[in-house]
Amino acid sequence: MKALTVAKKDFKDTRRTKTTWITGFLLLFLGSMMAYVFDGDMYLIGVRQFEQAFLDIVQIMAILIPIVAIVATYLAIAGERERGSIAFLLSLPNTRRHVFIGKLVSRSLTVGLSVLLTFLVAAAILGARKDLLPFGVSDFPTGYVLGTTALVVVYALTFVAVSLALSAAVATRSRAIAGAIGTYFALIVFYVFPLASVTDIVRWFHHDLLGMSANQDLYQFVEYTSPLIALRKGLNLVVPSRLESHPFKSERVGHETLRMAGTEQRQALLEGVDLPMYLQDEFALVVFAFWLGVPLAVGYWRFEQAELR
Repeated sequence: MKALTVAKKDFKDTRRTKTTWITGFLLLFLGSMMAYVFDGDMYLIGVRQFEQAFLDIVQIMAILIPIVAIVATYLAIAGERERGSIAFLLSLPNTRRHVFIGKLVSRSLTVGLSVLLTFLVAAAILGARKDLLPFGVSDFPTGYVLGTTALVVVYALTFVAVSLALSAAVATRSRAIAGAIGTYFALIVFYVFPLASVTDIVRWFHHDLLGMSANQDLYQFVEYTSPLIALRKGLNLVVPSRLESHPFKSERVGHETLRMAGTEQRQALLEGVDLPMYLQDEFALVVFAFWLGVPLAVGYWRFEQAELR
């Protein structure tokens, strides 16, 4: 109950923060604009065109959502410590556990609701443009939209967890900011605009530097630890089969080979590749569980050990 009290207070304080409103509004605005502009494949119509356009929006927004989650969370505890207000929070009487859980609940609600609203509004705008709403409600792919949105919300919450853990582990705003920027670059930017692929870097370290036998499963597993890659793989669980992406299979077959192959041949080539369990689409849920659990455990442990002034 004490954690709930902290969460209610923090949720109210967060709603009054201009930064939270600005980032939330920008997310909603960008999602709505993309829904208004995107058409999807010109050779598709109706539901199929809607599904592809909505997936395109998800893929782009996946790069921006972590920024909203990080901005809303990175000062949750570090800011209180630097201002000295953490002492007030811990004298009500709240324990560090109550503060930590309360902040987690509050910031998760803030980010989760923002992401949920953005994608529901985007789906409504896109559905209206494709004549699926309001008259063709029976044709509207409700399950597809809700499943995709739910997965994106989980993805957003992984960055809330990581940011809160960093905020709990440091004592100053500057360190929290540095940690937030480093997190975004390490988990997002490096995978979107890579100077070299993660698999190539791991292969160089494992095979060329250490002299061990090449192991493509290991290299791709390391790449899979990114929440962004996990989202791309996890989306295969909720999107139609024609929209599925197969990054690990594509690397094994060869991108040039797939580009030159026809649709049926491409499908046959991809189906002929067997991946171990830890590279399957379902393993994305394990990756999300890791990022939701481990950073929070480490951050809470650091917060409990910290000397607060």
